[in-house]
Amino acid sequence: LTSKPYVFEARPWELKKTETVDVMDAVGSNVRVDTYDWEVKRVLPLINEDINEEWISDKTRYACDGLSNQRLDTPFIKYNGKFEKASWSEVFKIIKSKFENSSKDKVCGFVGDLTNMETGYIFKEFFDRTLNNNKYDSRSDNRFLDNSERENYIFNSSINGIEDADLIFLIGANPRYEATILNARIRKAFVNNNTKVISLNDVGDLTYPYKNLDGQTQTVKTIFEGSEEISKEIISASKPMIIIGESLLKFNSAEHLFNLIKNFLKKNNKFTEDWNPLNILSCDAATVGNFDLGILNSEQNLLEELKSNKFEIVFLVGQDNLEFNKKDEFVIYQGSHGDKGAEIADIILPGSAYTEQDGYFTNLEGKIQKAYKASYPPGDAKEDWQIINELAEVMNNRKLFNDKEELESSMFNYLKLQQEKQKTENKVKTNSEFQNEKLNIHLKDYYFSNVIARSSKTMIECSNSKLNIKLTGTEG
Repeated sequence: LTSKPYVFEARPWELKKTETVDVMDAVGSNVRVDTYDWEVKRVLPLINEDINEEWISDKTRYACDGLSNQRLDTPFIKYNGKFEKASWSEVFKIIKSKFENSSKDKVCGFVGDLTNMETGYIFKEFFDRTLNNNKYDSRSDNRFLDNSERENYIFNSSINGIEDADLIFLIGANPRYEATILNARIRKAFVNNNTKVISLNDVGDLTYPYKNLDGQTQTVKTIFEGSEEISKEIISASKPMIIIGESLLKFNSAEHLFNLIKNFLKKNNKFTEDWNPLNILSCDAATVGNFDLGILNSEQNLLEELKSNKFEIVFLVGQDNLEFNKKDEFVIYQGSHGDKGAEIADIILPGSAYTEQDGYFTNLEGKIQKAYKASYPPGDAKEDWQIINELAEVMNNRKLFNDKEELESSMFNYLKLQQEKQKTENKVKTNSEFQNEKLNIHLKDYYFSNVIARSSKTMIECSNSKLNIKLTGTEG
């Protein structure tokens, strides 16, 4: 089985091999990245029994050619609708004067889905310390999130735990597309233990048989009020797993359903010392890390304010999934690829992709793993944390952190404090109202789920082969 895109690219002994972490989904598979000069030539799996065993998904393996296409390699400034190349000092000067000439509550910031935790943390510090403003978020949709406890947004049963479960209930999730490696584990559990799998929706082929229900949120409500056949199955299961997908959390009644599910499981003593049945299936590599760092704003709905054009400056770090009609906002985009975010930007700061900087990522079960630098950023691009640090220095003559070590230790201290704070805090739950809705699972297009995949020729070919486009021979 030879890898077609890699054929004739390089000899194995010419490649530099770096063991790192994958960011195509939230599983955080361990991979080996092989580089020749600065180009990533191939990505291979590393064995990690707790996460991906010896497997990686097709996307992880083949989307790596996206790392050399569509790259931003120098700062750009938009003059009269056209991008002109600029130097770092020019760009920083313009940003500084923009920040000084607008009031601080007219500035907002969004962190993207592939950002490592150091970048997220220094971004938050930049807003908190340099701009004295807390209008930042990492969500690109209005999903419900109760971050008073860490268990409310991670995959608590762990990936290994899938094999111990005796009942798996998927609500608003399609693990085959959202977390491929995790789906392979569910299949393994089915094959070895004949684990029963129930899905609220019919989500197509998951590679194992499952029982599907009618896809109404009313069904979830009646099950977790305890009046259905399935309620009894969950109660009688010794280790049930409830997997909640991001699609469910986007609903108006998400809060009601989430609290209902959690209370039902608590009431029936399903939370034990060695088993936590509540699981949230995150889709993006940075999601859990950003929530751990508290990069969210629960007081205001920033997305609504952004859509009604209330801000003067919008700072995006690797965030390409925001949908808003730009009017007079000044958009600063920092990222590695020329994608949707760079299109609407007025200033582009070229950052690094995940293979070009050391950085921590937290996977969906809350494990922190370090991605190591395998190559270096192209052209004048810099590491993401460094850009924000230098920008802070330009703005008030002091760097936020002297070096990467100081940034890391500060970040880990912050995480430790947050976890201790969560143990002491107990928020009073509000009862939100319920309305019945048909649960549609919104999937990002699997082959184009992030900027790297969207820039990859291999992924475009994969997507086209699914669409079955008839070739005429005139494509060139």
